[in-house]
Amino acid sequence: MNHLVTVRGIVTRVEWTNPHAYIYLNVQEANGAVHEWGMEIRDIAALKRYGWTRNTVRPGDAIACTGGPARSGVRLIWGTMVQLPGGAKRPL
Repeated sequence: MNHLVTVRGIVTRVEWTNPHAYIYLNVQEANGAVHEWGMEIRDIAALKRYGWTRNTVRPGDAIACTGGPARSGVRLIWGTMVQLPGGAKRPL
């Protein structure tokens, strides 16, 4: 979590599950290639305390996700903030 990254893309699916929820999005890289990134986020109870619902982020939404990247190099981050369509930022 010492080096946060931000990825921007289109949400492909949301897994509203325990122990952690996930948001997946297609991110276009600088070379034009599109890759799916995953963002692991808090548990549902914590998300609800932050005002999240199942419909806060939906497939097709263009969002930006900020968090700590996986050490293994896979396209997965532990989310700390999401910028929703329209620009509002939601902490995780």
